[in-house]
Formats: sequence, structure tokens, C-alpha cells
Amino acid sequence: MSHLKKALEKAGKDGSLLLRESRTEAWETPESVPSQEAASESPLSAKQVPDTGGAYDSKPNYVQTRSVETDQEHLVGNRVFSILPKNRIADQYKLLRTMLLNRTRPFGHNTIAVTSFKEEEGKSLTAVNLSIIMARESRQTVLLVDADLRKPSVHQIMGIPGKPGLKDYLLHHKPLEQLLVHPDIETLTVLPAGGRLDNSTELMGSVLMEELVREIKHRYPDRYVVFDCPALSNCPDALVLSAYIDGMVLVARADYTTGDELMKCMDMLKGRNVIGVVLNGGEVRKEWAY
Repeated sequence: MSHLKKALEKAGKDGSLLLRESRTEAWETPESVPSQEAASESPLSAKQVPDTGGAYDSKPNYVQTRSVETDQEHLVGNRVFSILPKNRIADQYKLLRTMLLNRTRPFGHNTIAVTSFKEEEGKSLTAVNLSIIMARESRQTVLLVDADLRKPSVHQIMGIPGKPGLKDYLLHHKPLEQLLVHPDIETLTVLPAGGRLDNSTELMGSVLMEELVREIKHRYPDRYVVFDCPALSNCPDALVLSAYIDGMVLVARADYTTGDELMKCMDMLKGRNVIGVVLNGGEVRKEWAY
């Protein structure tokens, strides 16, 4: 674990956030500032969201979006604990939300990519939980994009349709409003992957993808967009997307991700805005975090 400790220390010195998802402890970097969002959290009910048609309050219009009901047992069974009003892990995601909002909102940043070094580190689960917990904070709406076209899993985690989706937009120029899914979770909208795609890197670097990111970033001023990206060791998609996205969150897993792998991640992301590092599981002493 000593190599992982050194990598975490390096991440902290680089100004990243460190959060441990599986227990109750979580730590903040010195640069983080106190939260002002606690009072704005709302209960989980999409039925309470007004349909404004894109008027002044900038809430999305769900009339053209597929609305689906989610199964709470399915979500909790897949460790989507952010839907629960009282849960220790949900509290950790609230802390992550606070840190991310404090590091992005003052700069007008609203697009976040979630990635990891390799598979099975929990990046997709982190992206889903983060999106839901951010949607529960009533000052913004959230769009979750499954940009992992190599191995899409957001739809499986959430129990929502996986097709059509981003693949159909990039290959067949399907209108975006026909691809979005609105689960009955707050002001959350999901753009599923739409299926696997082997040549995803070329499409992620296309003008069409860059225009899509720009469009969804600016359509609603109060919207946050979370991209679930492929692992860095699988393909360079996350690095390609980072050219259009405001910041990145790196996910690692204790007793699985090695220190060398985490250091490789930080080197690969050098020059990018790495907002934070989320550490899933394991025993991490408080003095390791910065």
C-alpha cells in the first residue's frame, strides 16, 4: 500500500480532492472552501419538477424526453446509495458534491469527466452516484452522459433503456431530444451510450462530438454535465474528451489500483484540470489525505 500512499500524496500536492467512498471518513484539500449548498437539497421526486419549456429558470423541458420509472431496489442493489435520504455512503457523495461545486461553480465550469486507470475501479458507479446527488441540490440540473462506448454500463446500473443514445447521435445524427432519458430522479437527465462502438476514439475527437459538448454545456446555464468515460488504460477517449471538458475526476480502488498505476494516471492527465481523486474502499489513514 506504500506506493499507493505516495501516489495519493502526489495527487494531494497537485491540488486534487481525496474522497473515500466506502466508509464514513472523507477529507478535503486545503484549497477547498466551506459549503453553502446544504439548505438547497430537495427530496427525490421528479414529479415536483415544473415544466418551464426552457424559460428563465432554465429547467429542462422533459416533454420530448423519454420518461422512465426507476426501481429503487434495483438501484440500491447496484450500490446507487445516493438515492437514499439517510445513508453514510450517500453522505460521502454529498461531500464530493460540495467539493466539486466549490471548485467549479465560481469559474463557470460545468462539465466533468469521470475516469479511472483500468476497469473495475468504480468509475461508472461514481458517475451515477455523483450525478444523482448533484441533481438533489436544487440549484442546478444534471445531465449524465455515458461516454464509455467501449463498455457502457450506466443504463445497467440505473435500470433504464440503453438504446438509442450517444452512438446514434454520432453515427446517424439522431436529434438529441430523441435520445435523452429522464428517470424519475429529480432534475436528472441521462444520455445513454446507445451500444458498444469499437472506433469510439475517432468519434470522440470529431467535430460533431465537440459541438455536442459545447451545445449541452451552454443550453441550460444552471446545468452540470457528467461524462462517464472509458478507463485510461483501455483507450484514449477520456484524454480526447478532456480537450472540451472543464475538469476531470479520477477514480481509484484501494487494494486494486496500484500506486504506479495512479502515478501513470496523473502523468497522463498532466496539464488537464484534475478536480479530484475518489478512492473506493480499503483502509486509508487520515494523514494520507491532503
